[in-house]
Amino acid sequence: FLRQLQWAAEIYEYERNITRAARKLQSRILAAQNKPVNIRTCKARIYSAITYFNVDNSVAVRVWETDYANKYEDLARIAVAADEYKTAKACFDAARECRLRASEAADKESLWAPVFLISNDITLEQLGMHKRSLKEIARKSNEGFYINLIESLPVEREEKQRLLKDANIEDAQIIEETPDDE
Repeated sequence: FLRQLQWAAEIYEYERNITRAARKLQSRILAAQNKPVNIRTCKARIYSAITYFNVDNSVAVRVWETDYANKYEDLARIAVAADEYKTAKACFDAARECRLRASEAADKESLWAPVFLISNDITLEQLGMHKRSLKEIARKSNEGFYINLIESLPVEREEKQRLLKDANIEDAQIIEETPDDE
């Protein structure tokens, strides 16, 4: 899966059409891993790579702006090589604008960091929780309420034993009824 994800990202770098990229990925997987994979799976790999490597939709604005700035700089280098300095300047200016917008977007994103308030004035009831009486919990434990609750659960015997151990009830044993007991 990881290798396929890496290939999907590599293919998407030069083939931006998802369907064509999926077909190329399909043939690469078949050639390299000798596994036939359908187009739908290959498209899913492409989408996963896009999401994971932040190369397309559902990514932050700053990522898009940085990506476009890089592309404008590539175009500027090509223009310089072709002695088209006016075009190169326009590309560098556009790259600069993209980088400025990316840094502004990063600043805005950092403003939304979570704020934690720590106070001993806040009660459990204010947080939506209810206070429990330790005496009531101890009484229920002594009466076997928790043992009966765990024993009545429709789960495997091993799971019941694990629950009893988690509840710190070690002296209890689960008794399974046999057909002869009835």
